Amino acid sequence: MNVTDIKRPYEGLKVLDFGRVLVVPYLAQLLCDLGATVYKVEQIGRGADERYLEPIHKNQSGYFMMLNRGKKSIAIDLKKPEAVAIIKELVKKMDVVIQNFKPGVMEKLGLGYAELKKVNPQIIMISVSIFGSKGPKSQVPGYDIIGQATSGLMWFTGYEDGPPMRSGTSIGDVNCGVHAGTALGAALWHRMKTGEGSHIDMSLRDCLSSVLETMIVRYTMTDGKDNPIRTGNQHATMAPYGVFQGPENAYFALGALNPGLWGRLCKLFGHPELADNEDFKDAGFRARNIKWTVKFVEDGLKSLGTVEDVLSKMAEYSIPCAKVLDIGEVLRDEQFLFRDMLVEVDDPIFGPVKLPGTPIKFDALHTGPQGSPPKLGEHTEEILCAELNYSKERINDLVSAGVLGRETIIKYNNKK
Repeated sequence: MNVTDIKRPYEGLKVLDFGRVLVVPYLAQLLCDLGATVYKVEQIGRGADERYLEPIHKNQSGYFMMLNRGKKSIAIDLKKPEAVAIIKELVKKMDVVIQNFKPGVMEKLGLGYAELKKVNPQIIMISVSIFGSKGPKSQVPGYDIIGQATSGLMWFTGYEDGPPMRSGTSIGDVNCGVHAGTALGAALWHRMKTGEGSHIDMSLRDCLSSVLETMIVRYTMTDGKDNPIRTGNQHATMAPYGVFQGPENAYFALGALNPGLWGRLCKLFGHPELADNEDFKDAGFRARNIKWTVKFVEDGLKSLGTVEDVLSKMAEYSIPCAKVLDIGEVLRDEQFLFRDMLVEVDDPIFGPVKLPGTPIKFDALHTGPQGSPPKLGEHTEEILCAELNYSKERINDLVSAGVLGRETIIKYNNKK
């Protein structure tokens, strides 16, 4: 059976995507890969912000391609009353609206949840911002990095004697997008039971603070006496659980926390006596003596021989261990490729391009790209004809009035 004949989990779900940059485009991309029909609302002549983010090659943004494959683009001027009326008509046919404007912008446009539920009481709206739509900081603007800075994540990322550090990726955006996807499932379940829509108010900072592992509870359980600090590549409260230098200048992630794993690691490194040592068999004790633990592990790794020797021996002893891979190594990894985590899409501007696949897999349902990323305004006419039964003449008039935009190819200056 062709994969196009296999149903997708969100097949039939219709989403109106007002997203910009990363958090909402990522959420919308997940929904699209799961089968939803996603209509991307874009500014006439300019398009979404992520169209201008690097890397840019062959007159196309890789940032845009990786977040918008399979979506359909409608170009519209939301500052015009006619455009707002069109959006409201579309909302009648939609299941979900998602947006990450600064709180209050959608309301000023006449497209806040209170207005949208008047035209569609079953609509589910997801609003994403740094601090949430209400409260003393709701109007503070920000990007992912502001969420990292104010969530606690940045404070304990890095080394104790160095400055707080940003995560290697915009993890706050992606994390919030996944949380919003979870919330959407709850809203859809609620709607199925009651027929009622919902407004979901997501804070990027809240989502990051909720995944700080033990950092918050360490502070609250001790009335602030245990104030977590940066611990570099090692876990703060359990060891060995971190990144260690091994042979051939390679780095390895390794975890051996429970007594069985610790005992096998000690045996492999030639020190079986440490497995039963009353102090060292405790993961917390090893973390409190982290310099000794790091030296023990790194000396042991280097004693095993080559990188391949390390990986072979760790597999033999069933100890969780992996070489730290660069991106090229990731993209050549057989398990990564087996899981379809690198997919090829035929972009209408760039041509064939390989993009990250969807991490969500079902046994009997298909997930993955539904098509290529859209050109700006490529589907304006298609969407309005299919959803609202607009005539081509009416669309032409709205284009002439500057309410709608047609297909546009953006020209980048001084780009490869």
